[in-house]
Amino acid sequence: MSKIRIAMTILIVIAIASPIVWQIAYRTDDDAAELKWGLKLAEQYAEAELAIERLRKAEDTDWSQIGEKYILTKPVVRKIDDEFETDYARELEAAIALCVVGQSPKVNQQTLAKGLQHVTVLAIQLDLDLLTASDDAAQRKDAAERITAFFEGIRPTFARRDGDFFKDAPKLESSADAAIAELKKTAETGDGLAARRKLESAIAHTYALSVLYEIQAIEKLRDSDRAACDVKLAEAEMFYRIIRPRIKDPAAGETIVALLKLDYDKMDSTVLHEALAKGLPNIPLR
Repeated sequence: MSKIRIAMTILIVIAIASPIVWQIAYRTDDDAAELKWGLKLAEQYAEAELAIERLRKAEDTDWSQIGEKYILTKPVVRKIDDEFETDYARELEAAIALCVVGQSPKVNQQTLAKGLQHVTVLAIQLDLDLLTASDDAAQRKDAAERITAFFEGIRPTFARRDGDFFKDAPKLESSADAAIAELKKTAETGDGLAARRKLESAIAHTYALSVLYEIQAIEKLRDSDRAACDVKLAEAEMFYRIIRPRIKDPAAGETIVALLKLDYDKMDSTVLHEALAKGLPNIPLR
């Protein structure tokens, strides 16, 4: 039985006893549900995503508050599931259910947090498709505004990776901002393909380095804190899910997947770095 199916079974069982899980699984925000795919919905989603990130890191995690914020993300999550044939609504709700009952909460929080980041990236992709395909300038402008709003939900990851890898000369966040500004500028004329590629590269660069960062962390922790390694692996796996479609070299992809399945003692960030560089040949990782 898959992890999601097990978690959903747990969710159904405890929903009867837990109002938090019940509201997450079965309640929707009426105002949010009525919002069309527009700027307000994108802004609401990004604000809720950031709030969930803040709340889950609190010393005493309040899952009732997280549940309220998650409900605001559901229209976007479901839209992405429909468009990309993902299963994030069930997966994220299952992760929350497991956290509520105290089952590996530090690990399952990563499914929630990084899963929402993947939803954000896919939402941006959806609007990039619209922006570069539409003949309607108003539609292109609306798409560019939504991309700007959605990006705020993942901006902290770009800033963190800048601090981890480019402290003296940050470039990930600024590259994304420059690409988004260019997208908004070219929305009028319809020649936003170059800007799209720049934003997609900035996203791939950031999340490739995020995979690398977590495996480097495992190398530092594996002799002292295996539980922390479990959390880092969960993060690495979710981050890799975001960039996996952009990996161009099948052998590189196989190497990365195999590495993520190794025992912690055998993981090698140098091998991972080489595979990422091979899989993303047009994106300098350093």
